[in-house]
Amino acid sequence: MKIILWKRITLLFRNRRMGDFVCNFTAVMLGIILTFMGSDWIENRNTQRDVKSALQLVKAELETNRETILDGKKRIEQEIRAAHFLLKNKDSLSFVSKDSLSYYFNMPFQTSFITFTTDALELMKSSALFPQIKNKQLGLSIIQAYASIKAVDALYATYQNLKKERNDWLDTKPEVKRLYVQKLSADQLWSRLLATDEGLDLLFQIPNLINLESFDYLITDIDNTIKAIEKYE
Repeated sequence: MKIILWKRITLLFRNRRMGDFVCNFTAVMLGIILTFMGSDWIENRNTQRDVKSALQLVKAELETNRETILDGKKRIEQEIRAAHFLLKNKDSLSFVSKDSLSYYFNMPFQTSFITFTTDALELMKSSALFPQIKNKQLGLSIIQAYASIKAVDALYATYQNLKKERNDWLDTKPEVKRLYVQKLSADQLWSRLLATDEGLDLLFQIPNLINLESFDYLITDIDNTIKAIEKYE
């Protein structure tokens, strides 16, 4: 049996040189290696393509949130101007511009909130693309940008809640409740409200409830992240 097997092996190689065998074997192995390398290259390329697409969604979301921050900041600035306007003219409200008074008189009473989104970031995380960002500093910058958005949300909510508290204190006064049901003009209403400690406190506190420079500082984090995404290759 052993003799027969050996004869078959020798017959197989009888008409072939060992060098040809080695060349063929090497070619096959190189083909396998190149196939795997090419497959990895294609997979990495596709992954980075998906990363770039996801980053564009994150960029768009950051830009939208940035506009929301600016809208919120603008709203607070208007409320601060309203407080300054009413305080400055508290003894002569019947003589000020009716258009200005009409524009400002209701702002100190209003409470508003802003809404931010994190859908693009969550999608990138859930699809396991976030760890595939080649620039790890960019990944950190994205996390910091969304942390800044969260901080703005907290700042804005705190400001509005504190303003609401002072409005609630004003509303607890029986004489103020009676004013609200009377058909008073804007100048008459604020002349009466500013005769109360709570009314004065509301207007004095509005400009001091928040530091608007905090918004600018946090927006800078977002701007830097947007620029870094634009440069990602």
